[in-house]
Amino acid sequence: MELKDLRYFLAIRETGHLGRAAISLGITQPALSKCIQRLEKIYATRLILKVGRGIRLTEAGVLLCDRVQKIVQSMEETQREMKSLSEGTAGYVRIGAAATAAEFMLPQLARELLCEAPDVRIDVKVGMNDFLQNMLRENQLDIILGFLPDYDTEFVRRPLLDDPVVLVASADHPLAGIHPTPEQLGKFNWLLPSRNVATRQWLEQRLQGGGYPPPRIQIETNSLATLRSVVVETQLLSFLSRRCLQALESVIPLVEIPMPLLVMPRTFGLQFHSLSELSPVARQVVQIAERHWRYE
Repeated sequence: MELKDLRYFLAIRETGHLGRAAISLGITQPALSKCIQRLEKIYATRLILKVGRGIRLTEAGVLLCDRVQKIVQSMEETQREMKSLSEGTAGYVRIGAAATAAEFMLPQLARELLCEAPDVRIDVKVGMNDFLQNMLRENQLDIILGFLPDYDTEFVRRPLLDDPVVLVASADHPLAGIHPTPEQLGKFNWLLPSRNVATRQWLEQRLQGGGYPPPRIQIETNSLATLRSVVVETQLLSFLSRRCLQALESVIPLVEIPMPLLVMPRTFGLQFHSLSELSPVARQVVQIAERHWRYE
């Protein structure tokens, strides 16, 4: 049985006449009659009866039309959905985002993606880079939006913007506005991410190379973004995004401690396995991000 035979049968019901149905379908009446014969042979029952110059569906014919209508509607809906998936205007994408990227980049990315692909579903995981890379490695994510480690060659990297990390403290901290000496810096404790995070490793190496004491960690966290207020309310030092610091300047009283030694160059961007492995909607995410943030 072919789908076109079922479509032809629906046309017969809609017109109530073989000749008019054949004209609407662009086929000959004998060809339409053969279609009915094929269907009646498949279902082993009469489907239409001649009534005067017209036709009438049998009870079996009415039942078949009802079922066929549902099949055709389902096929058309499936065709529309498949077209949307292939064009990247629908589907499902799993994005891992660093906290800073989730706060300052993801909203813009999501807005543009939802405008272009209103039926897309997005699953977002926020975390440190090592956590997100493990998820990407295990195929639990499609894309990471976060900072790009210099040493990493495991994934495809697409840079988007520069965002250095700097030494910060509360606005009323004793070191505010001061380029601290090793002795001055050594008097204060720190709030930092775990030791396996790249920014923490870089910070410790720079302090050691510059003749400064290693940071005394008083609070260790997996999310600096959620603990910024702790830095404000204490004399703890921390290491945060300059972009984040500037964006929140009027809301959270944190300041950058002027210490060029501890300005960590950092580039934010996308990481994924390969462009060819991404779904159409995931490729759409890459295209939107690169269009919005033109990295030079």
